[in-house]
Amino acid sequence: MGGSRKGIPNKTTRYDSEILPRLSDIKDWVISGDTVRDICKKLDISPDTWYRYCKEHETLSELVTLGRNVICNEVERSLMKLCTGYDYEELKTTVEEDKNGKKRTKIEKIKRHQPPSAQAISFFLRNRLPEEWSDKKEVIFDTKENEEARKKLFLEMIQEDMIEAEYTEVDEEAPQDEWEDKEE
Repeated sequence: MGGSRKGIPNKTTRYDSEILPRLSDIKDWVISGDTVRDICKKLDISPDTWYRYCKEHETLSELVTLGRNVICNEVERSLMKLCTGYDYEELKTTVEEDKNGKKRTKIEKIKRHQPPSAQAISFFLRNRLPEEWSDKKEVIFDTKENEEARKKLFLEMIQEDMIEAEYTEVDEEAPQDEWEDKEE
């Protein structure tokens, strides 16, 4: 199984002797959510060595990718359940004592419903459909073209003989007169 390493024929590498035999363990560790640091401790290698092995050995790299995909799929399924709600059974164990002092264990199955979680729904929508559900608002900065157009419009308004505007006259004394009538 050993190949040539730095000109030394048939020398077994540390990867061949310590990593290859543990690929099944590594897969299980990745699926269970262990970090690179955790895996490196278990294999007694440095993170740099781990990343080098992943880069040099396609088998290890694919195993890690597949393991991460498994855990990501599991988390996505859990998130979907939280978004849609789900039913589950809960076991309730009680110990009863009769008049004679004899103890009986009673196990009861209770069906429960977990309603959808608004927080999970919000998270899902903001991440899957950010254009429609993101809290971030698009900010349009003033560009040179907008600034120039605004200046031009302002100058046109100033240079015209008359600026048209709608207005109404307000008699400010009318409300005061009404108040005086009410006091009398």
